[in-house]
Amino acid sequence: MDIEARTYPFTRHTPFEMPEEFAWLRENRPIAQVRLATGDTAWLITRYEDVRTALTDPRFSRTINREGAARVDTGFQADADSPVFNFGGSISEPPGHTRWRRLVNQAFTARHAESMRPAVAAHTDALLDDLESAGGRFDLMADYAYQLPIRVICDLLGLEQTARPEFSALAAQITRRDFTSSFVEFGQALQAIGRYAIGLIVRKRQNLGDDLLSTLIGLTDEEDGRLSNEELVSTVILLLMAGYESTAVQLGNAFYALFRDPSQMRRLREEPALIGQAVEEILRYAQMGTGYAIAKFTTEDVELSGGTVPAGSTVFVSLASANRDEKVFGEDADRFDVGRGCAHRQTAFGYGPHYCLGAALARVEMQEGIARMLNRFPDLRFDGPDLDGVPLASNLFTFYPAELPVRI
Repeated sequence: MDIEARTYPFTRHTPFEMPEEFAWLRENRPIAQVRLATGDTAWLITRYEDVRTALTDPRFSRTINREGAARVDTGFQADADSPVFNFGGSISEPPGHTRWRRLVNQAFTARHAESMRPAVAAHTDALLDDLESAGGRFDLMADYAYQLPIRVICDLLGLEQTARPEFSALAAQITRRDFTSSFVEFGQALQAIGRYAIGLIVRKRQNLGDDLLSTLIGLTDEEDGRLSNEELVSTVILLLMAGYESTAVQLGNAFYALFRDPSQMRRLREEPALIGQAVEEILRYAQMGTGYAIAKFTTEDVELSGGTVPAGSTVFVSLASANRDEKVFGEDADRFDVGRGCAHRQTAFGYGPHYCLGAALARVEMQEGIARMLNRFPDLRFDGPDLDGVPLASNLFTFYPAELPVRI
């Protein structure tokens, strides 16, 4: 296979069928050079074990804006008037990231996520009540998948009910981006969220509550001190980028995958206790990534099982390929199976020091959001002309149904 002649990210021909290049690369060239749309070359890592190594080895830096780095076609229309923004710069690399992570890990715990399950369930039931009252037909993406996570994030930030519409409108500006969005508009949206977050943090400092943001403001450590306003703003933005858009997209992809394989939806209805395992399989199989999400830059030569990545290289770490590695998930790794026992090994949330902070809460949201929908509406079904014709949207990082019409 002439990989150099094919542009990365590779083309998906169906929503959950991985590009044929991945399987070939895992078998033949697990560390390979690929050509980007800009014409520059980068390295691609495709095997599960090598992917996990690249996510933990500090020689793979997250800072890719360096001299000699490959130019990445983001799809945004950057120009000389684009606002300069670099949220999270102080917490992206050690030692800043190490300090920040030690502090915020005190708040982002599995126990805290589990304590929120009743609230997530209540939000889910309220949404289902509204959908049922509205007449039985709705867009599962706009009316459900995007609604649940923003309600949960408003809880995390301790927003009063009267403040939630304004914040939700701001949050919507940095989601559902597509390749026609301008870099200017995206930057302005981030700046607006940053300004809102600063005001919220100032108010919270004067009147702490029992929400997550109040906990983050109050965190202290003899060695690490407290989180600065800049770090708190970065954390709020990261909550939105990872906790809102990603959760919404993954929830939508979950139902899309279940509609495309009715036998798996039927099994999940018949065996509701499988929901935890099913969510792990959905995260593994119904992947939302476009291929751009994990980009690194090597500060030294790195030897992996599949070969050597030279120093000074731009590297893409393929979670999508890792999640279909036959040596980890079996020879039927390309098949959707809600009962797959090893699905918990999936890499959708990353691995190592940058493992997704909100992974435990995202699992709770997906478990409640899927299980309660299936239980409440036993006749839930796709209500469009053709499942294969569902319009798919894609932005820099995510890939998902633009809309998903359903009937209950």
